[in-house]
Amino acid sequence: MAGKGAKGRAGGAGKAPRPPGAPTPDERAEVVVTKLERFIREKRSASAGVSFKSWQAMAKQEIADAVRAVEGEQAKDSRVLDRLVLLGGAALSTIGVWGTALAIGQAPDRVWAAVAIMAAGFVLLWIMGALFVRSPLGRFRDERRQAALRRMDDLHRQVRRLENELKARAKGLQKELDAHDLDPS
Repeated sequence: MAGKGAKGRAGGAGKAPRPPGAPTPDERAEVVVTKLERFIREKRSASAGVSFKSWQAMAKQEIADAVRAVEGEQAKDSRVLDRLVLLGGAALSTIGVWGTALAIGQAPDRVWAAVAIMAAGFVLLWIMGALFVRSPLGRFRDERRQAALRRMDDLHRQVRRLENELKARAKGLQKELDAHDLDPS
């Protein structure tokens, strides 16, 4: 299967088609950024932030994981499609050979030839069904993933808002303490 690059399978603009159910590049980037932000939040302290080397190592790991995930999904989709095409070709050749044998009267047993043709026809129907069912299932996965990302975004915004409120409250309490310490009465 050499030579199957992104351009060879692309529809028009030189981009590889996104398989059904696969996250968009923006969704992948959002997940990576969120993981990095969580890493920074967890590793920082009141006196110091995250070292650049730690952040860089984490960023490299997250980006590599995202790329590996994409490559794995593409390889899996390619294997499934290759197997379906191979099975479809075998079914069509079976129908052709036994159909021809029946048509010219050279089939050793007409019943077994008819059964072979019917079985190959069912295999073709199954392949067509599998190909047409993948697309709606992919859309369903897309919708579920997008809903999960929206929930994650909402939670992320709530955490940021709460952090800002806590910082503001801490500043207010610190000012109140400072004012109380300065007040001699």
